[in-house]
Amino acid sequence: MASPATLPAYAPRLDPNELRAAASLVSSAGATVSARARATREAATAISATGFAGPAPDLALVRLADFSTELDGHAQSLRRIAELLIWAARAQSALDAAAHAAQAAGHYRIIVWLNALSMQLDTELAREINRTRGAGFDALVNHPDTAVHELHAHHMSTLPASTQAVIDAAGGIVLEAGPSGSTVLVGDSIDPARVITMVAGATTGHPDSLGHELQKAQLIAQRTGATVVVWQGYQPPKTLPRALSSASASEGAVNLAMFQAALEERYPDAQKTVVAHSYGTVVATRAAQRSGLLADELWLLGSPGVYGESVNDLTLAGPDSQVFVVDADRDPILALRRGNQGVLGGSSPSTASYGATVVEGVTGDHSSYFTDEAFLTALSQPPGSKLQKSVGSTVER
Repeated sequence: MASPATLPAYAPRLDPNELRAAASLVSSAGATVSARARATREAATAISATGFAGPAPDLALVRLADFSTELDGHAQSLRRIAELLIWAARAQSALDAAAHAAQAAGHYRIIVWLNALSMQLDTELAREINRTRGAGFDALVNHPDTAVHELHAHHMSTLPASTQAVIDAAGGIVLEAGPSGSTVLVGDSIDPARVITMVAGATTGHPDSLGHELQKAQLIAQRTGATVVVWQGYQPPKTLPRALSSASASEGAVNLAMFQAALEERYPDAQKTVVAHSYGTVVATRAAQRSGLLADELWLLGSPGVYGESVNDLTLAGPDSQVFVVDADRDPILALRRGNQGVLGGSSPSTASYGATVVEGVTGDHSSYFTDEAFLTALSQPPGSKLQKSVGSTVER
């Protein structure tokens, strides 16, 4: 991470000037399409005025009327898109001004939070323009003023009875829901001292794995005393070949960064921990490398590779944030890492050059982390305590 004197970079996803230029072009295109709709109607009127009649002319006039209606719809859509672009330009300008003030005042966490808001603005703009992208997923960041119990009641009403039963059995509270899965909180939802977000991998991140993930969350909550969140805010790749693509990681990184920003807004005094497993480590480090991830601790479990050449390339909640790497001794996924390199993210997080704290003594295979005593003990450290950064030790200082 950056040194205490170094502020994170403000990296907005949108440029107000580019948005305004795009709005101008889209508005001009809308005017052109509208003019063509009028010309189509005028052509139909002129043809009708000639007295040309019969089945074929009548059918042609109906088709012209349909064309003009369709063109009117396209013109209206273009006008709406232009309005959205102007609105986004104004919103991004406000974020830029706030970031300038935060940089001048040296507010580290606020800059990371503003980066996340810019990502949210970019995503919401895209979803409004193309409603098929991410359709149906209701993110926590969209409800800053909604009470947790109200969110839970709303989301539960949208879930299948079998999923509701699994969540009820775990005493869970639903924070997000959609086609990709449900984000469920276990523990104190009012004033937690620590919130641990579990970011699942390719096989454990699917909706049908929610019950097993909630069992892990309950165990972690019992051992750490923290509130634990099972986060299913992205669609992980279903196969290794698909995992080689960055598409899932890119979408997941944006959603995870926004989720952590929503947690920061809702629980500003809580210590934030992100525990990422398998492909989830690719998602989490991509989020931290791109615009920042509001986490005081980032734990990387059974990683196939991560983004960034070192932890200095990751922007977390502050200059004192820590990165831990945990590898089980018989985890076959370690075969995807050679030396300093990882197959998916690009870097191996366990090498000394990466600069993370290596937690040793964890045994088992790729699915053993969440029941391993060495891992649970390390994760149960009091908020704010630190482990010595050295390969091959977990000595507290």
